[in-house]
Amino acid sequence: MNTIWIALAAMILLSCKPQYRIAEMSGTITEMNSSFDTPQHAAMHSLVLSYKSELDEKMNEVIGTSEQAMMYGRPESLLTNFTADVMKAYGDEQLEGGADVAMMNVHGHRASMPKGEITVGNLYEIYSFDNAITFLEIKGSDLMQLFNAYARIGGAGISSNVRLIIDNRNVKEITLDGEPIDPAHLYRVVTLDYLAEGNDNMTAMRNALTQHNTGVTLRDVMIDHVKEESRRGNAIRSALDGRITITNQE
Repeated sequence: MNTIWIALAAMILLSCKPQYRIAEMSGTITEMNSSFDTPQHAAMHSLVLSYKSELDEKMNEVIGTSEQAMMYGRPESLLTNFTADVMKAYGDEQLEGGADVAMMNVHGHRASMPKGEITVGNLYEIYSFDNAITFLEIKGSDLMQLFNAYARIGGAGISSNVRLIIDNRNVKEITLDGEPIDPAHLYRVVTLDYLAEGNDNMTAMRNALTQHNTGVTLRDVMIDHVKEESRRGNAIRSALDGRITITNQE
């Protein structure tokens, strides 16, 4: 009985509670500008400026020149071709017997290469990730799976010794140094640690029989290449050479 009385009392009290409604609403726009900034700490500001000055000096260093502006894209592009060819050359230098192929994802590039002077900062903008060059030994059957993945996504970065013809997102024809892929042969692939983990549709790279992460970033390899070409008196350049061709695409 006590429980019933308590419940009834609660209902009466709640029913007597006033109901509130919004009578008026107004607002103003406040511009968030420098007047809201926290006053600068003089010592900290001076310290930051000293590091910024040192960093700007490094980033603004001109290390070479490019004959052309290089954009990145699919199925092939000046920049993806250039990057893949430098990776292949690096593998040729580092691996006994050289590298068979270099493979690079399009969006490992985050900016375009400018025509004219190239600074260290330009290459940090293009190769902004700390991806490390990685060497794989992979069966031809798995290499074919990688080329099939390239076909599905419409192409990506690949070295100039490859000729890949894509038809309706399938491999129509593929050759490496003018020869068909041997499913049983072991191929030496130069790529990035990110792709070697199977990311960006490169799942077949997980089947590699050997994998060696060099710890050397792609960015450092590209910086060294531009510097070396400049030392030799050469500007860097690239070309669209038909390494990837799309004959029909849905």
